[in-house]
Amino acid sequence: RAGAVVIDTGTRSWRAGFSGQETPTAEINTLVSCPVTRPRGSGEDWSKAFVGEEALFYPDTEIIDPMQNGIIVNWEAAKTLWQHLFDHELQILAEEHALLLTDPLLSPTTHREQMAEVVFESLGSPGFFVAHQPVLSTYAHGRTSGLVVDIGYAVSQAVPVHEGYGLAYATERMDLAGSHLSWYLATLLEGTGYMLNNKMVHAMEDIKHKCCYVASNFESECQLPPGSYALDFPLPDGQTISLGKERFQCPEVLFNPLPNWGTPYMGIHEMAQRSLDRLPDEIRSTMYKNILLCGGSSLFKGLEMRFCSELLQSLPPNTELKVAAMPLRRYSAWIGGSILSALKNFQTWWIRRDEYDEEGPRIVHQKCY
Repeated sequence: RAGAVVIDTGTRSWRAGFSGQETPTAEINTLVSCPVTRPRGSGEDWSKAFVGEEALFYPDTEIIDPMQNGIIVNWEAAKTLWQHLFDHELQILAEEHALLLTDPLLSPTTHREQMAEVVFESLGSPGFFVAHQPVLSTYAHGRTSGLVVDIGYAVSQAVPVHEGYGLAYATERMDLAGSHLSWYLATLLEGTGYMLNNKMVHAMEDIKHKCCYVASNFESECQLPPGSYALDFPLPDGQTISLGKERFQCPEVLFNPLPNWGTPYMGIHEMAQRSLDRLPDEIRSTMYKNILLCGGSSLFKGLEMRFCSELLQSLPPNTELKVAAMPLRRYSAWIGGSILSALKNFQTWWIRRDEYDEEGPRIVHQKCY
């Protein structure tokens, strides 16, 4: 099938699909496990690598996490993931499709150059473009400006996007996001007497997504009779786990980070506020009306309402605040990439193979900004 391919490279999962589609065709976990070669130390054998969740279940393999805070740190593992997406998930040849990739706003300059190199030299794609995730998220909402508040797996960030450009100087980020919530939920459950093994770590994600919610007022939620928030959740191994206050204690840390976590964290509403404070007045008023919640960890029931009320308390009285939270916000960067790459006037923006051959990887800085 024709058309460009769009791949959104997140820390914990990559999403892939075709330009112009409404949702991605495939989503895979980013873990890669490599058979440990004998003798050890003679390098990894990438030809027999396992990808995604199944990477966890093979003995004699080394688990490799190619991503760190949205940045690719292991390019061999990343190549394996891209190849897997083309061969097994999309079942197409990379040589026949231009490829749009995403990256975080504050990624190192060399990151994009290496992406270009992999796309042209290893995958053999005929065309390439890379765009910043927050900018694509605004396109997914049908806008070119807005404050993107993205709560992901490893990082939460507030990025103002103005007329299609991410404003790095006013970007706020913190390493408090989904993975920290899963860890905290496990800690809370251990505190109530559940012993959790490694296989349970996956159940944690599941419990978190299906059972946790944000209280509109944490103190008053704590005063409710336990029956109003108690819930039983069946585990894959047949056990049942009983949840109580943990259901709303877990995501509460997004608004009130624990003081003993060692880093001076702030709530996500304060992160958004700090970003807004750095903007010139004429841009700020637009941003108030275009706050876009994105990322998988923004999907907790009650989060949108609580975020609005917390943020309003710190804004000047009578501020008109509009927060958008689309149902498919886990995919907002991918959706934006799908929209952008399907536009007629975008087609001249692709970096073509001959341009890459002539200029080398640095061409990304001339054509993608």
